[in-house]
Amino acid sequence: MSARKPVLLYFYPAQSSFVVKDLRLMEQQYEVRHRGFMPKKKWQTPLVWLGQVLFLLRHIWQAQALVVMFAGYHSYFPALFGKIARKPCLIVAGGTDCVAFPSIGYGVFANPLLGRFARWSYGLAAHIVPVHEKLVWQDYTYQPHDFPHQGFRFHCPDLKTPHTVVYNGYDASFWRPDPTVTRQPNTFLTVCAGLDMRFTQRLKGVDLILEAAPRVQEATFTIVGAPTGFRFPNQPANVKLLPKMPLADLKAIYSAHTFYMQLSMSEGFPNALSESMLCGCVPVVSNVAAMPDLIGESGFVLQERNLDLLEQLIRQALYADSADNLLERGQKARANIEEQYPETRREQELLALLPQLINKK
Repeated sequence: MSARKPVLLYFYPAQSSFVVKDLRLMEQQYEVRHRGFMPKKKWQTPLVWLGQVLFLLRHIWQAQALVVMFAGYHSYFPALFGKIARKPCLIVAGGTDCVAFPSIGYGVFANPLLGRFARWSYGLAAHIVPVHEKLVWQDYTYQPHDFPHQGFRFHCPDLKTPHTVVYNGYDASFWRPDPTVTRQPNTFLTVCAGLDMRFTQRLKGVDLILEAAPRVQEATFTIVGAPTGFRFPNQPANVKLLPKMPLADLKAIYSAHTFYMQLSMSEGFPNALSESMLCGCVPVVSNVAAMPDLIGESGFVLQERNLDLLEQLIRQALYADSADNLLERGQKARANIEEQYPETRREQELLALLPQLINKK
């Protein structure tokens, strides 16, 4: 009879793809009891909190440890109960919980109350696991309207909780160029949820793409994630919209485009960028967080949020390299993710860290 697995409590604010991946990863060694924190309306937050507290009261005593994806309202009680019950709580810092962009109202620390709960959570936690070093601290120069630095150490200057960086991981055997698809020249792709919101358009740099597209008529810009029937006002003729689609269908879309463009004002460790690189796309990214490090020498970096600079960069991407060189860049992009950020690396590092915290308590 096999020994029973130790119990792990896992909390998350939304069941995103990386939450599903981490759940699957931890279930290899733990009996994972998980709970989401997803109030449909703001007034329901206290009710969801109550449900979370009852869940903690029921399960905390059997648990060896607690893991929380992101810091915010949902991380406070797991971190507090972990402290009281002397069960280590690990918070995975993924992006929005490390930044503040008051100019667009983005980031946990742009909201004073939410930022306070995140600070309390980080302070009560036994350990923080950011998905990249730039989420700990970074100099921010992409646009001048917010803080000159970002990262949870910048926004929590008195924080004593230790941290260990554990990168996101990707399955290179799944994300690979589709051999049945022909890659089209002069094509740029972006994947963006919430495309119909002005806030999201600015956060993800879609507004810049819409302004740049008419200046570079010989290129095509495809944006995936459009709600049914949605179009941008005065949408340029060389901008195409596709609906949100399952991951399996994205592989063919990535493989049909030469460039993948991610011009976000803020990012953590973007999944779509990494997946597209594994599918052989040449990356064009903003000088934000992990992205310049991820792409290395394989792509192009927009140093500042500026339309003229973006036009120059697009033309450089289109004309500075021959087709052979672009193919080589795409192969280099794939190799970067495959070699440095495999799923197995995240599994090994995360699953090695948890027993250390449990044994140290």
